[in-house]
Amino acid sequence: MNNPELWLAAAAAAPLLSYFLGRLNRWAGLGSGLALFGVSSAMLRDQAGAPFAVLALWTAAALAHSVFLNGRSGLMPGRSGLDASLKKAAVLEKELAAVKEAARLAASGEKRSLAVYSAVKLLSETVDPSAAGRQLGKYLSDYFLTEETALYLAGNTPGELELFAQGTLGSQLPALPELIAAAGGVPRAPVSVSGFVVAPVHASLQAAETVAPALGLIICRERSAADAEAAARFAGEISFALKRVQLFKQVEWLSLTDGLTGLWRRSTLDEKIKEEIRRSSAFKTSMGFMIADIDHFKNLNDTYGHQFGDAVLKRVAQLLKDGVYETDFVGRYGGEEFGIVLPRADAAGVLRKAETIRARIEAEVFSQGLEKVRLTVSIGIAHFPRDGRTPAEVIGRADAALYAAKENGRNRVVDAGGVS
Repeated sequence: MNNPELWLAAAAAAPLLSYFLGRLNRWAGLGSGLALFGVSSAMLRDQAGAPFAVLALWTAAALAHSVFLNGRSGLMPGRSGLDASLKKAAVLEKELAAVKEAARLAASGEKRSLAVYSAVKLLSETVDPSAAGRQLGKYLSDYFLTEETALYLAGNTPGELELFAQGTLGSQLPALPELIAAAGGVPRAPVSVSGFVVAPVHASLQAAETVAPALGLIICRERSAADAEAAARFAGEISFALKRVQLFKQVEWLSLTDGLTGLWRRSTLDEKIKEEIRRSSAFKTSMGFMIADIDHFKNLNDTYGHQFGDAVLKRVAQLLKDGVYETDFVGRYGGEEFGIVLPRADAAGVLRKAETIRARIEAEVFSQGLEKVRLTVSIGIAHFPRDGRTPAEVIGRADAALYAAKENGRNRVVDAGGVS
């Protein structure tokens, strides 16, 4: 074992042992290196002179250097510093996220406040509800942060809700009847239905606590649990301004419609005929026009009284509306006469529709006390451009066809194309 060369090599290797063990723990590495050098020095105690002194100095310097290196890049000390840096970075990241969220909420709150202010201002000042509805769609989207939103306004018929405003993706919302059915009827407070918020707009806080019908209904895509509360706040803010719009629409509607039947007045009907003739001329299409007259209506009034006559007019008006498309236009032409404008209608189709209406009214039973009353109608038809190029010409030809129906026994449909 007393081999000088071997122990010289061991003494020289002491710094390497110190370095590599020091990668795990620099103090353990230093201790093992010193121990190996000490054992080697003891075994080389008879080896004196300058060579051994040089080896001792080199070994001491190498040991010190390995300790220095391991102090900078050793796994354990370096890991501690890295962990501290990671923890500090995590704390800073959380603080940054909190600052970003606070800024987002502040910006969102400011945007919503501006949307509410703009909506209330718009509804409070408008004299054109249709234009206001188009602009309101943008404010709905800004407030609810989604384009899938819409506002329905109570119509003139009880229980009726008409689309008033919507975001650009509002048309992709489920059908209103489906949402109302899923909610179990028009809700008294905001509810979540199939991923959407359905929130009523009440005319006042007192109305919200009663069974009074809602003034309107807000629909929006539900993005978070807070959306229902946000919808309730928005509804409360705009309710008084929306009530003004509803009253404005009601006044406008009353000025255009017949108070008894709910159909359009004669003046409105005339304007519709002019409008459709202009459109038909521009797009090279046709337009049909009917005049329906209740047969022997004066005798009906004289026999059963005007109250019953009014009930008959209301029911006939409803049957006429039910017998045509939603795009057709039904108005009270005067007395017991009704006018119907049928855009883009062909002659054969209008004739079939008129016959269906006539048969339906003939089959209807009107009750007066214990008596069952039946009545009939006569209908005259004209078409643009076949029977006339102007509103007066078309109306005149339809009136002539109606006169022919009356002259030939009533309870019949006559097309002006067959009248000389």
